[in-house]
Formats: sequence, C-alpha cells, structure tokens
Amino acid sequence: MRKYLALYLAIGVILGSAAKANAEELRVNVPFDFVVNGKTLPAATYLIRNVLPSNKSGLVFLGKGTGALAVANEMDTRVTGSKVVFHRVGDEYFLSAVVSSDGTLHFNPSKAEGKLTRSANQQSVTINSGN
Repeated sequence: MRKYLALYLAIGVILGSAAKANAEELRVNVPFDFVVNGKTLPAATYLIRNVLPSNKSGLVFLGKGTGALAVANEMDTRVTGSKVVFHRVGDEYFLSAVVSSDGTLHFNPSKAEGKLTRSANQQSVTINSGN
C-alpha cells in the first residue's frame, strides 16, 4: 500500500510541476490604482496568470493581499508580447488588454468606465511585463 501511495504522490508532483511549467505568467509593476472587472486594485506588483489551463480567456491578477478575476470578451492571436494595456479616463485607470505569448486578450469597458468616458478625455497606458 505504501508503494502505491508513494507512486501516486510522485506522479502528482511530476504532473503538477509540468502544469506549472506550461502555465504562462506575467509579472507587472503597476504604479497606479486600477480597475479590473469593477474592483479597484492598488498600485503594486501583480502576477497575472490563466485561471484555467484549458481556457485562456480568464485571468487572475494576484497582488500582495489582493486580487481580481477578469474574463476577456475577445482574443487576437496575431498580436503577441508581454504587456498590460489600460485606458486612462480622467484620473482613473481601467484594464483594457493583456498581451501574452498566446495573443491579446481584450476586455469590455465597465459601466463606470463608460460613464466617465462620456464626460472626460480617454488615453491608453501600456505597462510592459517584467518577465
């Protein structure tokens, strides 16, 4: 019985390591507060990774003591790289796109962003990954 337990444990470790090695992560230092899926995240260094290995459209933003989940509405596989794009509306920043080696994930503007956009100038801000 112990042999089987050790075998299952070894297989689990190997598969877990392989999955982690295949999972793409972006590490970005965002110098301003920003909004992801309606949640405001503070300026910090964030690890951005896929929520599920089989679905590239869902991303999780993990910072020190905080995080948020975002689901893209569109993916463009023609443009690749490693950066995060924000829309700046007035003094607020909203997640717009994440560019990775898989392609560019585009995110719909939130209702709050839409309201602000109608009354203020909008700019795009790009932050390159630290990977």
